[in-house]
Amino acid sequence: MRSGLAIVLALGAGTIASPNILASQEQPSVRLQSDAWSVVVQPASLAMEASTAAGRSLTLSRAQQGLGPVSDLQQDAESASWRLPEQHLSVSMRLSGSEVAVGFGSTAEGSIVWPALEFAPPISALIWPFAEGRFVPLDDPAWRQFLTGREWNTLEGLCMPFWGIYYGDSSLTYIATNRYNNQLRFEDSGERLRMRFEHAFPASRPEWTHGFVIRLSQNASPVEPARQFRAWLKASSSFVPMRHKLQTVPKAERLLGAPHVYLWGDTLLSRHDIPRIQWRPFCQALVRQGEGEKPSVGKRIRSLMPASAWKQVEEIATLDWPYDQIKMEVASALSAILARPDFYDATAWRGIPLPHETHRLAGDGRDRLPLPDRCRLNALLLRAAFPDTFLPFDEWGDGVSTKMLRMVKEAGLERARLCVGGWEGIEKRPEVAEMADAMGYLFGTYDSFHSIHDPKLAGTDASWATAQFDEALYDNGPIVRRDGRKRSGFKVRGYLLSPQAARPYVEQRVKANMSKVPYSYYFVDCDAYGQVFDDYSPLHACTQAQDAAARVDRLRWIGDTFGVVVGSEGGSAYAAPAVHVSEGVLTPVIGWGDPDMKDRKSEFHVGRYYPPDGPKVFVKPTLLKDQYVHLHYDPRFRLPLYEIVFHDSHVSTHHWSAGSLKFTNIRTAAALTEMLYQCPPLYHLNLDEWRKHRAYILKQYAFWSPIHRAVGFEPMTDFVWLSADRLVQKTVFNGRVELIANFSDHEFTAGDYRVPARSVIVRGLADGSLAPFRPES
Repeated sequence: MRSGLAIVLALGAGTIASPNILASQEQPSVRLQSDAWSVVVQPASLAMEASTAAGRSLTLSRAQQGLGPVSDLQQDAESASWRLPEQHLSVSMRLSGSEVAVGFGSTAEGSIVWPALEFAPPISALIWPFAEGRFVPLDDPAWRQFLTGREWNTLEGLCMPFWGIYYGDSSLTYIATNRYNNQLRFEDSGERLRMRFEHAFPASRPEWTHGFVIRLSQNASPVEPARQFRAWLKASSSFVPMRHKLQTVPKAERLLGAPHVYLWGDTLLSRHDIPRIQWRPFCQALVRQGEGEKPSVGKRIRSLMPASAWKQVEEIATLDWPYDQIKMEVASALSAILARPDFYDATAWRGIPLPHETHRLAGDGRDRLPLPDRCRLNALLLRAAFPDTFLPFDEWGDGVSTKMLRMVKEAGLERARLCVGGWEGIEKRPEVAEMADAMGYLFGTYDSFHSIHDPKLAGTDASWATAQFDEALYDNGPIVRRDGRKRSGFKVRGYLLSPQAARPYVEQRVKANMSKVPYSYYFVDCDAYGQVFDDYSPLHACTQAQDAAARVDRLRWIGDTFGVVVGSEGGSAYAAPAVHVSEGVLTPVIGWGDPDMKDRKSEFHVGRYYPPDGPKVFVKPTLLKDQYVHLHYDPRFRLPLYEIVFHDSHVSTHHWSAGSLKFTNIRTAAALTEMLYQCPPLYHLNLDEWRKHRAYILKQYAFWSPIHRAVGFEPMTDFVWLSADRLVQKTVFNGRVELIANFSDHEFTAGDYRVPARSVIVRGLADGSLAPFRPES
């Protein structure tokens, strides 16, 4: 390990020199000048100062001590380069107009701190691409605590590798040209906020280069740093617009005007499929038959049903009005039985008239029936045994059902991106996906290749289906740390799975899933989240960059191979060329690990991942703590940085844990932001939730969907604060369509703008205007 690493890690030990130390040091300096500014760097300390044409002095990086002597210093009119031999570093800088480019190269493993920044007046705020984007006033204690309370990187923490320093009338944009192996740390002395950017040159990487592009912008727009990053992406051919993605996946056009919906309740038989008045008589009949001596359908069901579920049948038989949970549990147990090839026993059905379709389905042998046909056959047999008890089979199901689709379509929801939480239930009812496609919806499944679990745990509560592969991959596929330990998986279960090792399994699983259900959408969890690793396994060694590339390649393969729209969790910029949907950008994961959000006695309890037909963690109305409202929903601190960069590349929405209806005290703010940014709302629905929220959803849809159809794949070209308190905001799409949101409690008027309190208006639509939208009215 080279000596520079020790210097880098000695935060607080004096490695960063204060301005007075810099002033007192006698060392050669390099000065470059353009019409916009002049930049002076001290090669021995890497201190960099600038002076603008308007006379403002800027510190681009503070001085560092102990880097050793300088060698091979060279300079011309536009550039300079030198070496720091003791650090095994080469440094270069080039000034061009309002841009200075700084590059670092290393000949040995280690790390470099640069820039080292101090934020003080006239700096007023940071432009921070956390999630969708944040405006961070330097005098806000909550934000200073948030910055200093965590380590940041340019993959997961900052989903785009840049930040801005805001002066009120101008800004500096720092773009990290290598987004991998970076850490940002803040230190707050009470008087001054400081930041250190550290880039590691790890042993796993074959070449060690890193750098920054710093751009000076002489305008007051708080989204100017995002514009600069977008321009840099396009100049480096790293930006892929949606219109190009449509060429390989035409169905991505269906995202226009489509709210995003997770459907819950995927069992074959739901509690809704037995009328309320029939539940007790049905279970009484089951109990009578099950306790009888002669063969019967009830006795057959009892023999196949777990003892715990049969006890619930017995309990329902005694209840005048069975409660929903127990009905759900029994319906789920019956659904599992109906998927079995051995459900039918001739002696049990002796004397029961069977519909003609059962003979047709059973003609080729029950053992050879595809799963959907087997389930249909068994459902028809069950209905024949208990006539007048069940709805017709084609009307069975909860959120994942044809009746749910008909309800939504008939209500006027013409477009939607629908997704299920796993493929196990929909594989029994692929006609739901077929109908969704025919209706013009996108319909998809959740999948993940993030973690791998011991195959021995398959089917238990200690594992989940997406983490199950085989023994060979479990032994050889985990990502390995440098010390030889395998990286633990999500929730410290199993291991994190190498994307290189997983690739053949990915293709095998996706092909199998697509052969069973006609999906038009495929969601892969975590791949765009920014969790990528240096892998030291001798079987699949890779760098962070190679890890990310492998994840992006499999996302692209899914879309290109099957023509499906592809979504992923997070919105890290490396994945933008391959995805059509990013979940968790508009609102990220909130309060992970907060005990109050897990405490059932707390008013902030978000709920459990139960029941399966409507997990409370998604559908339970919950209050959000003020501290999280401040950081994530207060419009004064939100900026549409991500939309400025990527609105015409892919669609971004909330994390599924923070859907549009989840937190009751910020619903209005969330809805106004969805309208202002033209990002789709995200709902969690089953039959009950649809009935509860139908009117609210349709009201949002009526305003948001027509606008999104017009501008959903157009660039967001501007964002402006229209009031001094930053509570009235305007976005502009493609230079013509304007949305103005008033987050305040008072009507806003200025010029020809009149925006009611807590409302949003739209101007410039070719198809005419819409009435102001007020979520809570």
